[in-house]
Amino acid sequence: MDSLAYLRLQMGLEGIGLAGEHTIKQVTRVTSEELPLMLLAHLSERNLIAYFSEFLSFDLRAQLSQRVSYIRFPKIEPVLDVLNSHKIDIDTGHYKTYIFPPYTEADPAVTCLSGHDPKVQSFGFDGFAEQVYVIENKGRIISACVSVREDKNCGEAWVYTDPAYRRRGLAKKAAGAWARSLISIGKVPFYSHKIENLPSARLAAALQLQPVFEEISITQASSR
Repeated sequence: MDSLAYLRLQMGLEGIGLAGEHTIKQVTRVTSEELPLMLLAHLSERNLIAYFSEFLSFDLRAQLSQRVSYIRFPKIEPVLDVLNSHKIDIDTGHYKTYIFPPYTEADPAVTCLSGHDPKVQSFGFDGFAEQVYVIENKGRIISACVSVREDKNCGEAWVYTDPAYRRRGLAKKAAGAWARSLISIGKVPFYSHKIENLPSARLAAALQLQPVFEEISITQASSR
């Protein structure tokens, strides 16, 4: 599977579908966020792809599309200048997305609990996927990984370790067990983080994850 295919799977997790080759639409509402005005993705093959909201006017889309050729990712000032000239207040988010390598060995330190388990609820990992992969100490969860979003094709990890137990490789073990479970049923396990989140970037390196794309999402700023 190439990185463009992975990008589209990730978009599906966010409830975003294609209305045309480079046009996006809201398929399902999986978060409180609105459909982005633009998505700019720098694929691992080093090419840039742009998607535009179906709600943008033809003229504005044409202007933005023309400016995309001037972008040297992640510097996106050419398209921001167009949006600013139209008096559109915007927010941007820059993310990096990875896939997990194949996992073959289970770690006995990790167990799978129901999202309804009181220990999971106490840890704050309820309300997501049914299966939560945890490491416990004296009956209390100290590290866990769960699908923060999951559909029939893929899932996206959320992993957290109690600060008192960090730097022991626990997050790596929990996330590895989570990824193994998805791979075993033919789903793609994703891991994403904001580009400025250095602890998450270090975890991705420790897990030996494969980067597949970086993405900048341009959304209309909410009214204050």
